Amino acid sequence: MKNLLLKFLGPLLAITGVLGLTGSSILWNFQGRALGLPATVISLLILTVSVVLLRPLQPTATAEATEILETKSSKAQRKGTNGNSSENEELLNKESAELEAKGIEAELFASIETKKPSLTTAELIAAELAAAEEEKPELVLINFAPDALRPGNSIRFNKRAPGRNIGGFRDMASDLFKAN
Repeated sequence: MKNLLLKFLGPLLAITGVLGLTGSSILWNFQGRALGLPATVISLLILTVSVVLLRPLQPTATAEATEILETKSSKAQRKGTNGNSSENEELLNKESAELEAKGIEAELFASIETKKPSLTTAELIAAELAAAEEEKPELVLINFAPDALRPGNSIRFNKRAPGRNIGGFRDMASDLFKAN
């Protein structure tokens, strides 16, 4: 019951904090700083508590890992109970079963540690983009006039002449400076 309360308390406090922030901003605008400031501070405190309660939990042992452990230990127990001929064989079987169970547990824990966690959607997209980027051919940057940029080429010293379109502007300028 307590765990269920904690599961619902985080979202409830988050909703209360957000609604309190909106309400406190409206209160601040219409009633002034005297009422709006304390309401804003209380809402921010409630939001802080909700963030703490909504933090991600540590991953627990997966059901697959516990199932593997149970099946391997039951196999080891079955192997240990098969020897009924003498007490020495029974003792040897129990010891071998214990060693086998310890080896299976060590193997299981090693497989859990080496098992990579599943990738998130963002990580999958990033991996696809990286693979697509590697497949692209290398870009060769060239410009429109590579011969003009080589060292040792002379620079044009001729002055640029105006074109035909400048005639209308010349007429306007000459009209401005005419003396009547």
